[in-house]
Amino acid sequence: MSVIENMKIISGNFIDIENRMISKRIININDSGNIENIIPTEQVQDVYILPGFIDAHIHIESSMVTPYEFAKKALIHGTVATVSDPHEIANVCGIEGIRYMIDNARGAKLKIFWGAPSCVPATSFENAGAEIDADQVDLLLQSDDIWYLSEMMNYPGVLNGNEEVHKKRSNGHF
Repeated sequence: MSVIENMKIISGNFIDIENRMISKRIININDSGNIENIIPTEQVQDVYILPGFIDAHIHIESSMVTPYEFAKKALIHGTVATVSDPHEIANVCGIEGIRYMIDNARGAKLKIFWGAPSCVPATSFENAGAEIDADQVDLLLQSDDIWYLSEMMNYPGVLNGNEEVHKKRSNGHF
């Protein structure tokens, strides 16, 4: 990669997933980190350029490593971002566990889109140590670190009009 006038230039064998082809390309990236253009060329380095993967639903804590360590391993395998539901740590540690996950991930190169767990505990039959009610969900959703309401596992509560479940779904955010 070279840099010319605030522009990063990457050349290589570009893997075009949509058109199912590989072609020699130069990619110009502006100083904001956005692709400015992709130009055909004949000479390239002996490298391959392909889009990164986004894991659309993951519980990072299930990997049994911290988010920062998870990021290091995910990146080397082509994952550049995750949509992460910290539900499992929230079941045990509540909001404190969610904050730990977010804080631990700071500085990681992986982009993590954190969600506010909607069902802590997952069912009324479960007692793993913590509860997160609609007011706490609302506080989480006000955080710049939280992007969305995580999976709603309590579908019977949705279907049967459970007041607490519906408050979580309609805190003015949806």
